[in-house]
Amino acid sequence: MKIIYKAVNTLAVLAIIPVLLFMPMFRFIMTVDISSDNQILSLLGGLLDISSIIKQLTGIDLENIPEFYTIKEAMGLFSGENAKISASDVDLSVIPPEITKFFTAAFVLFIIALVFALLTLLIGLFTKKKGLAASFSLLGLVSLFSANKCFSYIAQQLVSGKISPSSLLSSLKSLADYKDYLSFVNIDVRIFELSSAYTLMMIIFGAVIIFNIIFMLAEKSA
Repeated sequence: MKIIYKAVNTLAVLAIIPVLLFMPMFRFIMTVDISSDNQILSLLGGLLDISSIIKQLTGIDLENIPEFYTIKEAMGLFSGENAKISASDVDLSVIPPEITKFFTAAFVLFIIALVFALLTLLIGLFTKKKGLAASFSLLGLVSLFSANKCFSYIAQQLVSGKISPSSLLSSLKSLADYKDYLSFVNIDVRIFELSSAYTLMMIIFGAVIIFNIIFMLAEKSA
């Protein structure tokens, strides 16, 4: 029974790794209305419209943005060999301070959830304290839920238009010369939410809690 418990508990917790690496973490849907006014094109030299300029300078193709992103893909927008912009290129002064605080809280809570997952794994492997393992999983579940609440607040600011995606684009150093033209880019964020990776992580934590409780009850009744 002990071997079965350790094997199942370990595999369940380790399942979080492929979920993080390969499952979509974010769902993002937006509509973009980009002006093609001939006067704008002539001012830009008549060669490129503003959407093409944005794609060329930042690597962001506003007209063909994927609906789902893994964590790796989201990070790749600001890092990696193919990235043309970095997080430092964004002028954070255009983002309200409370949004920055909620983003930091969401990130910290997510990391805390992963720490609790690691503790659940270690407790399951090296001790007999199944109640402690279940408690750590419960804390991981609560941390994930809280992280989603913080993330949802940020997403709502984008969906409601309180944070303007166009203003974020305008803050990019690479687009500093095109601020006047970015006023012709109308970006409407329809959906911004955590996706299947988050849901599966919640399910895994919940399953580990139930699994540990079942084994505790089985040991007491034995």
